[in-house]
Amino acid sequence: MITIRNIFLGLLLFSSMVSAETPDFSLQPDHTMQPASLVDIADSYPHVIISELSTGKLYVYKRQADGSFLLLETMHTSIGKKGYGKNIEGDNKTPVGVYRITSHLTPEQLDAFYGNAAYPVNYPNAWDKINERTGYGIWLHAEPIGLTTKTRPLLDSNGCIVLSNNDIDIINQYIDIGYTYIVMTPKVQMVKVEKVDRLRNKIHERLKQWELAWESLDNEFYLDFYSEAFTNLDLTFSEWVTYKKRVNGSKSFINVAISDVGIYAYPGEQDMLWVEYYQTYDSSNYRSMGWKRQLWKKEPDGIWRITYEGGG
Repeated sequence: MITIRNIFLGLLLFSSMVSAETPDFSLQPDHTMQPASLVDIADSYPHVIISELSTGKLYVYKRQADGSFLLLETMHTSIGKKGYGKNIEGDNKTPVGVYRITSHLTPEQLDAFYGNAAYPVNYPNAWDKINERTGYGIWLHAEPIGLTTKTRPLLDSNGCIVLSNNDIDIINQYIDIGYTYIVMTPKVQMVKVEKVDRLRNKIHERLKQWELAWESLDNEFYLDFYSEAFTNLDLTFSEWVTYKKRVNGSKSFINVAISDVGIYAYPGEQDMLWVEYYQTYDSSNYRSMGWKRQLWKKEPDGIWRITYEGGG
């Protein structure tokens, strides 16, 4: 028989179950975890985009003053008809890698098919070129003009990442042309913030040591920061050594300062980082300023060394 007492006890039991389960269903972000790919980003350009290719999810993060990353937006995307892992022109795959958004194309510059905006990226980047990957014209763009919400399936483009027009309008506010990065990864790996902090500190330490070695004019010390697998797309490691010894040998002093450092764990690669910084170089016979990029890789001896250095 159902009694008032049984109903009351049932309500108490239900209430306790809801109370016990509430923490598991909390919508509050877990501030102890962050994407593994976001080691550091430039102070001047605090937003970064991650495209999770296997799920068709796109995330916009902002770097906080304390170095943590705040998730601002989650959006739905389409990618290449043949999936991801682009290698050759025309394979209808979306690339995996770390890319800069290089320009903003408006409706006046576009066919209606591309929607309200398009943002080309710098595919192929240096790592793609080292691996002889081909193709071009990888964009972040929208669905055709007039379609406001997402309609296309996950695997539907020729390699571009496709958003709804509503979302392409929203994402505009987070993009600094030429500076904002998009990480295209098969799956976002979430790791403990402390683990990323340790790696960030280690790489900043290595960068500082590299600066000091360069300024010391001690070529043996300086060149030990470069991997024997190094290339700048024009020179091999041995050619780089010869070139640097000749250039550094003509100096009576070198001063180097770097700022606005960005560090990204490269998706699909083990212990490899894409590093960007603004470099101010002053020597006894030459001065320069500009953005530089490097690839750092942890080698079998456990030491992080530079495998690529250049402007791209």
